[in-house]
Amino acid sequence: MKNISLFLLFMVASYFTYAQNSIITGKVLSEKIIEEVSIEKIEDGVSSTISTYKLSLNSYFGFNIHDVKEGFYLINVKGIRHNIFPIYLKGGENLNISINQDKLEFNSGITPENALLKEWEDMSKEVRLKSHYWLGTISTFKDFFPDFEILIGQKDNMLKKINTKNNLFNTLMRDYILYSSDYYAINFVRTPRTEHPTEADMIPYYKTVVVDNKFSNDNILYLPFGMRILSTYINYAASNSRDTDSILKMLSTDRQKGEYLIANVLPRINTYDLYLEFLEKYGNLFVKKSHKKALEEASAKLYETRKGAMAANFSYPDVDGKMVSLSDFKGKVVLIDVWATWCGPCRAQIPFIKKLEEELHGMDVVFLSVSVDEEKDKQKWLNVIKQEQLGGVHIFASGWSKITKDYKITGIPRFMLVDKQGNIITDNAPRPSEPELKELILKNLK
Repeated sequence: MKNISLFLLFMVASYFTYAQNSIITGKVLSEKIIEEVSIEKIEDGVSSTISTYKLSLNSYFGFNIHDVKEGFYLINVKGIRHNIFPIYLKGGENLNISINQDKLEFNSGITPENALLKEWEDMSKEVRLKSHYWLGTISTFKDFFPDFEILIGQKDNMLKKINTKNNLFNTLMRDYILYSSDYYAINFVRTPRTEHPTEADMIPYYKTVVVDNKFSNDNILYLPFGMRILSTYINYAASNSRDTDSILKMLSTDRQKGEYLIANVLPRINTYDLYLEFLEKYGNLFVKKSHKKALEEASAKLYETRKGAMAANFSYPDVDGKMVSLSDFKGKVVLIDVWATWCGPCRAQIPFIKKLEEELHGMDVVFLSVSVDEEKDKQKWLNVIKQEQLGGVHIFASGWSKITKDYKITGIPRFMLVDKQGNIITDNAPRPSEPELKELILKNLK
């Protein structure tokens, strides 16, 4: 008891110290041993963990969430069937809650936003358990449809109650009710059951689900399970068609299209050639860091370096900050030098590289040096280029990034040679100190 009191005292003190942070304390009531509770933020319709609390035997937990960005968050309780509970935070909350299997209760600090959110979550609980948490619930349309129609009968009154002083919440909460209702209906009939409804068994609601311009704005990407709701709807509306262009016409914004492609189409691509076609066709939709990360991971997984294959492209800033790509040098033979300032064997090759550049001066060959120094050593990289009076083109990869993943580089220096058409001559070329490299370059220049 003493430890609990000290813990709560700390949390209260923290609240006054960080007025715009959000404090969440509580207890999990469960017959099972619960290992941890996490807080997840929602970004682009998917959730990611921002803080995890390892539970002790008494199952108490507490979070002090810094720099709260207003919106929905999720409480994830590892070890129970109904494990995700949405809450709404603006900053400055001091919430104390209890979680008992499939229900969240506010003991103190409840805000108007969370009061309405809790009312909808309680109201939709049975439908949600049978649809979203279907693996742990035995249910068929015979018991689900009556429960769902009761919920829909209550929905309009619930929507009318959403009239807080927080306009952002009001807008998002209304959309959450509308979209989650559709999701529960769709997900139920698309998941395995012991008995499925015939066309005659379907309730009228299903005829109202598919409409033009369903997601007229990007609010869906700020909602709990937003990307899952969007994807489930699109697959249902498209009758499981995989015609990507037709599917994208059902989405209203480039942001929605980009997120859908990353979440649903990119994982199905199984060859590097298809990946390149995908990037060529839809690349303008991928503008976020999360998109670039997903694309790089897919590229590294699919790309296989082999003689005659197209070289995997990469783009990094040069000494002036201008983005330079391997593909910029089509029409020339390219010698790629992957190195770092801290690498002794790399630095030992510098005199030989400079000599080779002099000997091949005026020929259609580019010396492209890619530094894998970390960002903190960028100035050191610039200093070495200046001090050593290095020629060629120098770009900065900020550590072991795309190029090392694509080409499976685990050690440096690494030299690679690409022909005038952008195809690999060798992904492991001789070093400049070896005469074989010059011979290989001259052979391909002819």
